[in-house]
Amino acid sequence: MERIAAAAGELFQAAGYMTVTMEQIAAAAQVSKRTLYKYFPAKEAVLAHLLERELARDLAGRGLRFDLNAPFRANVSALLAESAAWCERHPDYLLPYIRYKFASFEPNAETADKPADSGDMVQMWTLLIAAAQQRGELDATRPAEQLAIYFHYLYFGALMRWITDRRLDLKQEFTTVVSLFVDGACAARRQ
Repeated sequence: MERIAAAAGELFQAAGYMTVTMEQIAAAAQVSKRTLYKYFPAKEAVLAHLLERELARDLAGRGLRFDLNAPFRANVSALLAESAAWCERHPDYLLPYIRYKFASFEPNAETADKPADSGDMVQMWTLLIAAAQQRGELDATRPAEQLAIYFHYLYFGALMRWITDRRLDLKQEFTTVVSLFVDGACAARRQ
């Protein structure tokens, strides 16, 4: 799998994701098409493997060193700034990746007991939200896991806006997500 993924990654970099075919990937990896399809049913599956491996490596390199005593807004904003930079380095890959992930979505495949360092962003949101709830910064009447899912969908919505309209500033979109999550969508109260 890794040899196939590495060959595909080099092809995607050199020729562009959209132009690369599964046949080219098989040839570059020096495997038969049958072997290629055994591990990756579609080009998007190869891309997903590559991006998820890179994201996990990048997250592991970060070490998930949050100051859990710092405000939620500060921690999550720093993580979102890194996420924006990562996404901006992979703009041509994100839409096919997301399409593939939605097409192959298995609701019961995700496990709630993954460790926070597994590369799963929802687990990171859960960790940060739970810490903020313990400090009384965020409402603790809802489970942190539920709020993390909601936050993740806000994150995903901002990402989709940026993917479909590159004139937007992704960092600003993520700043809006944090404000919406923490402050809500209520109109400002006049004193």
